[in-house]
Amino acid sequence: MSPWIPRVSAMEKLLKVLNKNKPVSIVVHNNPDPDALASATALRFILKEEGYKGVRIFYDGLIGRAENQAMIKHLKIPLSQTKKMTSPKKRQFILVDCQPFTGNVTLPPDIKPIASIDHHREQRKTTQLPYFDIRPHYGSCSTIIYEYYSFFENSLPRNIATALFYAIFSETQGLGREGSEADKEAYFKLFPQISFSQLSKIQFPALSKDFIANLFHVLLNTFYYKNLAGVILDQLPYPDFVAEMADFLLRIKNISWSICMGSYKSQLLISVRTKNIHGNASKIIKKIIPLYGTAGGHDMIAGAQVKIKDEDKKKVMSIKKNILRKMLKELKHSHVHNLFKLITNEEFHLL
Repeated sequence: MSPWIPRVSAMEKLLKVLNKNKPVSIVVHNNPDPDALASATALRFILKEEGYKGVRIFYDGLIGRAENQAMIKHLKIPLSQTKKMTSPKKRQFILVDCQPFTGNVTLPPDIKPIASIDHHREQRKTTQLPYFDIRPHYGSCSTIIYEYYSFFENSLPRNIATALFYAIFSETQGLGREGSEADKEAYFKLFPQISFSQLSKIQFPALSKDFIANLFHVLLNTFYYKNLAGVILDQLPYPDFVAEMADFLLRIKNISWSICMGSYKSQLLISVRTKNIHGNASKIIKKIIPLYGTAGGHDMIAGAQVKIKDEDKKKVMSIKKNILRKMLKELKHSHVHNLFKLITNEEFHLL
């Protein structure tokens, strides 16, 4: 869909492909983040206002990050797990903050979604859906959904306005990372409608002792080389821990790139971050992972998944180190054999 289509046309076109006599399943990507949660919640509210019945949000995976858990709790976001869905063939499916067949969203077998709304790069198979609205120049999917709601010219409920605002803030790091003019407009229009008490509870949640222990382990094992900081972990406490730590490591002084990778169940998860607005993190991550992996993202933020179901620990570590070697090469750091631990300055061997 062209990014220049008026907002009203996007809303009307979506409603035209939906059947009011069938329940609606809004499906977000696995291990959803604030942008996915807010987008789905706001779209659910819009459809319920339009008279659609049985509108539910589904996800797969685990929501482990403290901020995301607090968002669900304090904003009362209703979620159901995809694996517990009943009678999927009687429902119509909308993908939000994701696209089909990309490896990061779970649908019931033999189900083809009717629509996809996303802000990542458009995938060829997405264009085969009855409805798709893909805007990679937007910093967040929540901005797209906010524009859908602006069609009604009504005020949003405070909890939904807060969800959308926090999602835009989180996804663009306060408009400092890939925030478009549309994101800025939504951000400032939502600001007067939010609950500051709810927002504070989400941004500053209580941290568990387990999180502190995991953070301590990350710091002990973080390595650096020139402008890159990273960490290779064994087992992750939850899937989005890699993204959380990649964001954290990027805050180190004089570091402009970060990478975090670790295993969760039968997958190797990788997150890459950069401060370079022309860095093209999504292009780099696709180059550094094995060919059988899947990846996506934007210029400054990217993630990937690689299946490691039948691999032993030694082989998995070899895959991780090979990804790191390729990452260094992409950053023009050739023939690097040793990195250095951030805390102890000990050597970290790549060979």
